Amino acid sequence: MRCGLSLQVSTLLLVCISRAAAGTTCEALLMVSENLTQFSITFWNQSESNITNVSNNSGLFCNTSIDGIGTCWPQSQAGQMVSRPCPEFVYGVRYNTTNNVYRKCQDNGTWALKGNYSQCQEILNTQRKSKLHYRIAVIINYLGHCLSLLALLLAFVLFLSLSIRCLRNIIHWNLISAFILRNGTWFIVQLTMNPDVHESNVVWCRLVTAVYNYFHVTNFFWMFGEGCYLHTAIVLTYSTDKLRKWMFICIGWCIPFPIIVAWTIGKLYYDNEKCWFGKRAGIYTDYIYQGPMILVLVINFIFLFNIVRILMTKLRASTTSETIQYRKAVKATLVLLPLLGITYMLFFVNPGEDEISQIVFIYFNSFLESFQGFFVSVFYCFLNSEVKSAVRKRLHRWQDKHSIRTRVARAMSIPTSPSRLSFHSIKQSTSV
Repeated sequence: MRCGLSLQVSTLLLVCISRAAAGTTCEALLMVSENLTQFSITFWNQSESNITNVSNNSGLFCNTSIDGIGTCWPQSQAGQMVSRPCPEFVYGVRYNTTNNVYRKCQDNGTWALKGNYSQCQEILNTQRKSKLHYRIAVIINYLGHCLSLLALLLAFVLFLSLSIRCLRNIIHWNLISAFILRNGTWFIVQLTMNPDVHESNVVWCRLVTAVYNYFHVTNFFWMFGEGCYLHTAIVLTYSTDKLRKWMFICIGWCIPFPIIVAWTIGKLYYDNEKCWFGKRAGIYTDYIYQGPMILVLVINFIFLFNIVRILMTKLRASTTSETIQYRKAVKATLVLLPLLGITYMLFFVNPGEDEISQIVFIYFNSFLESFQGFFVSVFYCFLNSEVKSAVRKRLHRWQDKHSIRTRVARAMSIPTSPSRLSFHSIKQSTSV
């Protein structure tokens, strides 16, 4: 009985609103329709043709109306084809509002029963497309991190085996080590984290997140060490002999530790959920470690500005080997620092609701984020002149040893005969 009464009230309300729709705008009608149930809207649209016939006796026009999809059609002249933007959401599916839907205001002053939503149907696959792009981005991430980890391990072995012990290369070696640890923990995060683990918020998953963020911060602070070394050597013109290895170890490995400890305490008390990934609205605990990283980037860019200014003036005429090495180091830093900075600054950029900008953002960020370790290995190890010269010396030594052993083996294998001298006779004759 109560349901029947509410239906009658809803029906009566709809009829009254529809009768007054002739002078009603879409905005006003949408405000009223927000309080109506989906059944009421459907009922309204089913009975719309009968209602508009009553109200159109005085003139041939179609009244303002909302169809079953939720699109509002303004008052229009009879015989007119009316276009409206595609709805943003229909049953939870997102549409691109740049396309249009069309509906005919018929000659008798009534709306066509159905609008033409054909241009909006293609956009129904937006979520599927976004999922596809997301999967491709995941593949790029895995490939990039795998390639970066292999290149970083090769660079690590080269620095370790070649015994290049100058301070500049020690800084390179530690930077590469920090990237290896970060890439390794990235794989641990990907292989162990899943929605169930996020919801459980167990201790070990929070610990994995904290370790990953620690190595993330060390990457930036070792890049800061690279900038400090170059700035001291080129701009301040101090002797690099005064610089000590322990200073850079404190910068690269020690300073990030209390930062992550403070972040961990903040997460534990203010945002202790989902394994400490992501952030809640109004909670800014992540800036405890992101703030120092941004500061380091800003300082490094200031360092680079001064370094380039000095290189353009003071060191232009200098052709010493040390100056050439500094120039190469500056070029490497000029390439790598923007790579590190751009990928991090992208997290603060909102790509907007445009589908193309979101796709570009996903691919651009995935590529740069995953291939950072590869770029670091290439510019600080594989293209390092000292590493290349040390590899050449090792290779020449190996070739010399190999050629000597080959010659000795061939001489030892020559059979003794009256017409051919043996290796021992040659050795005796040369000793005489």
